[in-house]
Amino acid sequence: MINRRFLLADDDADDAGLFCEALTRVAPAIDCCTVENGLELFEVLSKYNTGKPDVIFLDINMPLMNGWECLRKLKGSSNYMNIPAIMYSTSSAKKDIDKAYSLGALLFLTKPEDFRELSKILEIVATSSQDSLISQLKGFESVKVN
Repeated sequence: MINRRFLLADDDADDAGLFCEALTRVAPAIDCCTVENGLELFEVLSKYNTGKPDVIFLDINMPLMNGWECLRKLKGSSNYMNIPAIMYSTSSAKKDIDKAYSLGALLFLTKPEDFRELSKILEIVATSSQDSLISQLKGFESVKVN
C-alpha cells in the first residue's frame, strides 16, 4: 500500500514544525514531508518512486523559488498538474488570493494563529474529497475563497 503524503514548502521552520505536528495529531497515517523552497520541492517530487503527494502546500515567500513560481511550474507540468496545491501564507491580501486561484490553486489558506484551527483544517483536508473540501472549510477564518 502506498502511504498518503502531504508535502509542505515553507522556509519558516517553526511554521513547518507546527504544520507537521497538527497533521500528525489529526491524521497520523499521513506522512508530513517538508522542504524549504520550490527548488527542493521539485527535487523531492522527482525522487518519489511510490506515488506523488496527495496535496502540496506552498508558502508564498521562499528563497530560490517562491510559491508563485512553484505553483506556476506545478500547474504547467503534465507530471504534477493534477496534484492539488494549496497556498499556505501569512498573507490575506485579496491580490494574493486572486492570484493563487488564477494560477490554479485549489485553496488559499492564511496560516492560522490558533493551533486547534490549523489541526481542524488539516483534518478536513485529510478526510475530504477535493470536490467537497471548499464547502466544508467555508466557515474558517483562515480559509480565503475567491
